[in-house]
Amino acid sequence: MKLIPILVAGILAVSSAGDAIAKEKPIRNSVLKKVKIEALSHKSKYRFALVKDFARRGSKSQRFEIRHGDCGKSSGWNDCDTDRGRVEMKEKPKNAMSKPGQGVWYGYSMFIPKSFQSLGRANTLLGQVKAEGWLTPMWWLTFNDRPYLKFADGQECKLGSLSSWKGRWIDITIYAHYGHSGQKTYFQLYKDGRVICEKRSPFMPAEYRKKKPKLGLKYGIYNSFVSRYLAARGKTPAEAKAYKQSHESGKSKSPSPTPFKFDWGVELPTHVVFYDEMRYGSRREDVDVKMLEARGVPPVD
Repeated sequence: MKLIPILVAGILAVSSAGDAIAKEKPIRNSVLKKVKIEALSHKSKYRFALVKDFARRGSKSQRFEIRHGDCGKSSGWNDCDTDRGRVEMKEKPKNAMSKPGQGVWYGYSMFIPKSFQSLGRANTLLGQVKAEGWLTPMWWLTFNDRPYLKFADGQECKLGSLSSWKGRWIDITIYAHYGHSGQKTYFQLYKDGRVICEKRSPFMPAEYRKKKPKLGLKYGIYNSFVSRYLAARGKTPAEAKAYKQSHESGKSKSPSPTPFKFDWGVELPTHVVFYDEMRYGSRREDVDVKMLEARGVPPVD
């Protein structure tokens, strides 16, 4: 897959914040109004909060935190028994923003602290779209030693070094078309106004050609196959049994499906990630943080 560095054009400078804000009215397309937090093994307040005085724009941002042992469960699924942990917001109801057979734009800013530690051969997902009944996401963003974007059809796009994503607010704009034909572009990922990944062929599974899937955006922090990290840095407990999982794109293996039941001599590092200006829409100019800021559109939160 090609990485296409295209500079954003058409972002107009404004003479002052006051003049700019007067030019445009608020756009009411907040993602936060279309999501709810996933159920977890606990309800501690640290897992999610709207924090003040730390934001890309406006006065607050969404703060997610995950610690060793934080795992979730829903109908027919349990992170705690499948070598995973998460603290995520999920699209509710499904298809509220992500429409089968249609294109949608997502725009937001993300802040990964400099203290963020890669889980190595384990995976940390900071954004994905799932189809109900399909284990593999339609697309997802993984931030480990070598960050990448991956699609349901198995194609990947490299995202650059992990260090290039840490320690500052990064503006992200994503276009995703959940159809099978008739489009020139099916996916685009902009980082700070530049296209770094583009897909010109469908990524939706062929099984969905004749039926409409229930799609849902998820964001926050989602860690998978975490026992790989624990085994690499600690000692695999004698009572731990290897875990094998089959999914649409193949098979995955790890030291244990229930890593939080054992003492490995080490724990997962705590992860904290911030999200701000979460928007969705049918046009890039209605969600792109830099474009909205340049036009003087007020913050969404």
